[in-house]
Amino acid sequence: MTKFLMAAPAIFMITLALGVILGTQGLRFWDGMTPGARFLPGWLAGAAIVLSATLLLTQWRGTDAGAPDLPDAPGARRVGATLIALIILGLMIPVLGMVPAVAIFILFQLLIVQRAAALPSLVTAGIISVGIEMIFARWLGVPLPAPFF
Repeated sequence: MTKFLMAAPAIFMITLALGVILGTQGLRFWDGMTPGARFLPGWLAGAAIVLSATLLLTQWRGTDAGAPDLPDAPGARRVGATLIALIILGLMIPVLGMVPAVAIFILFQLLIVQRAAALPSLVTAGIISVGIEMIFARWLGVPLPAPFF
């Protein structure tokens, strides 16, 4: 069972990378003089496959990586809360818009999951929200999801 637990992340990453490669097949890798929409996902997926295959090869050759470093009970709860928060974030973005949804997500992560102090958490959420708006929407001209209402 331990061998499977050690190999599971590499197998998952290879599967995910193959999904990215298949999912971006209709996009251009190179578009004229600039990289196309498939350029970065293609390189990242390729790197993920190479690194994950290297990890699997290392494990298959018998190199002992030691016991898996699994989280304790509070750590597992934080991981679970983060996964649930990411799912809720995905559901909130179409309703509230990108910037407010990310601000709520960051506040939840800092205040509830990490139990950080309120003032630094509010400042951090504000900086991230303003940064997303300024960098992506204003500077790069990326259309962010708008609120539903």
